[in-house]
Amino acid sequence: MIRLTGRTLKYLVYGAELVLIYILQFTPGLIPRFFGEAPMLLTVCAISMALFEGDAAGMWLGLAAGLLLDVGGTGPFGLYGLVHMALCFGCGTLVMYLMRNNVVTSLILGAASVLLTATVQWIFLSGAGLAQTGFFIIRILLPRVVYSTAVMPAFYYFNRAITTRMYDS
Repeated sequence: MIRLTGRTLKYLVYGAELVLIYILQFTPGLIPRFFGEAPMLLTVCAISMALFEGDAAGMWLGLAAGLLLDVGGTGPFGLYGLVHMALCFGCGTLVMYLMRNNVVTSLILGAASVLLTATVQWIFLSGAGLAQTGFFIIRILLPRVVYSTAVMPAFYYFNRAITTRMYDS
């Protein structure tokens, strides 16, 4: 009989969470829109996981979330994987060595990560010129950052509960 340790079970729950969030994010009409923009759920979910898992494990969880975004997206495969891997590694490292892991930190890092991801998405995928920068910032970037940051505490507390209930053994 196979016995699951706390660590294995924790990563299975993280994987199931990522798949569930992927389904929620890419089901049309399921999540209400704020000024025409949907939140970047996989980004804030991966960042909240990286806050509790640290740099190396957070990097792999960010890669998994990014590859799920690549599967559902229309851009070049691997772009979101690389971006999320770097963001989650950076956030995990910041929390390990420089910042405290609390909900305010998660809001700051979540907003910064959504801002960077949306900007990279705009630069590499839209083909828009500098003339449309104002439109992008006002109509796309700000609503997306505000909405994604508003749902960040739910992911933070959910992943904190997973981390505290399933200890490494």
